[in-house]
Amino acid sequence: MYHLSASLLLAACLLAQPAPAAEPVTSGAGIDYQPAVIRSSDDDARIVVFERLDPATFAGDLWLTRSPDAGASWSAPVPIIASALNERHPALLQLGPAQYVLFYLKGATAQSSFRLWRATSGDGIAWTEQAQLDLGWSTGGEVNPHVIAQADGTLTLSYQRLGGGSYLAQSSDGGASWDTQRTLIAAGSQLPRIAWRERDGLYLASYQVGSSALQLYVKTSHDPRDWSAPARGFALTGNHHDSLPAVLADGAFALFWIRQVGNGFDLAVRRSPDGVDWDDAIAITQSPDADDVEPHPLVGASPREVELYWGRSQGGNDYDIVRLARAPVLADVIFADPFESD
Repeated sequence: MYHLSASLLLAACLLAQPAPAAEPVTSGAGIDYQPAVIRSSDDDARIVVFERLDPATFAGDLWLTRSPDAGASWSAPVPIIASALNERHPALLQLGPAQYVLFYLKGATAQSSFRLWRATSGDGIAWTEQAQLDLGWSTGGEVNPHVIAQADGTLTLSYQRLGGGSYLAQSSDGGASWDTQRTLIAAGSQLPRIAWRERDGLYLASYQVGSSALQLYVKTSHDPRDWSAPARGFALTGNHHDSLPAVLADGAFALFWIRQVGNGFDLAVRRSPDGVDWDDAIAITQSPDADDVEPHPLVGASPREVELYWGRSQGGNDYDIVRLARAPVLADVIFADPFESD
């Protein structure tokens, strides 16, 4: 009698299971986009700040929703940074007990007016806008902030200069002031995001290059002021956007991004021990009837999965924020995705 091996039996069982359904975080009319998510150390609530765009103008305000029960239910979203100007691309952090900080771009319709701003909160609910960030530029054009906190309290900011490239700055006072060295990560690039691994001080930066069909590249450095090492191609065949790196519980890097499949985009992830050699891609969504964009992970104690939040449209521009409570970042070779990633 023929017997399947244990690994093949496991494979057959897993492949027979339907992919987990994305859970709604927001709903209704409007364009809900670009979630930034943390788990509060004060009360264990999930806090999501996202941009809500006006469908007529695509100008944005920043809104917030909270979940006190690990994502089972969410509060009605409320605006926290909203004005006649365009506020988009939130980066949310908790720096300590009752100490929350939010970074975002703000400006009028002219792109040269865009600057990066900061807001603070003592409870993660009510927010007060602070001063515009001085990053050493005499003219505007800073967009797409991404901010990480390091073990010694240093904040590291990656951002894009329109028409210029990707840059880095650091702060030692919770983001109130920043260095003005204008450290270049990569010229002619867009949407830079950065991660930092505490155990060896290694930085990983990812960014996109191109116009209609984009490619993704990565760089690593132990010195945040020196990004002179050659870039490495991460996803070069096809159309790839919205990369975001993170450090997993076991110290490995994971890089999330979206790639075009047909007329829409799906989410994928690759894992690496060093930011140089990457595992095969894992397809997180395979949704021909949906458009999935801007994945943002919430890393926990597991090296195999994360909570993942992103924007999803079932057609047109009606995007909502959704989540997967257990998105895979590590899989057996038999489940590797055959999509060519580099």
